[in-house]
Amino acid sequence: MPVRVNWDRNPVSVHHNTREYLESLIVHLRNNHGLRKRSLVMADREEGGYLFFLYQACNPQWILEFQFTPESPEEE
Repeated sequence: MPVRVNWDRNPVSVHHNTREYLESLIVHLRNNHGLRKRSLVMADREEGGYLFFLYQACNPQWILEFQFTPESPEEE
């Protein structure tokens, strides 16, 4: 499943089927673009899977450029 971003809500929500994908995306956004204001990854009770919220501006291209690999570093 591709990542789904709900740009129409405030705060913006980012959704995916796996927690690992979203945690790796967060590391990518932090390390490459300085994005730090976001929620923890949590279960999506409405649609299943997982989600997190973005509390600062994010260029959609930053999410599109992310390439998930299971061995992506998850260091904080």
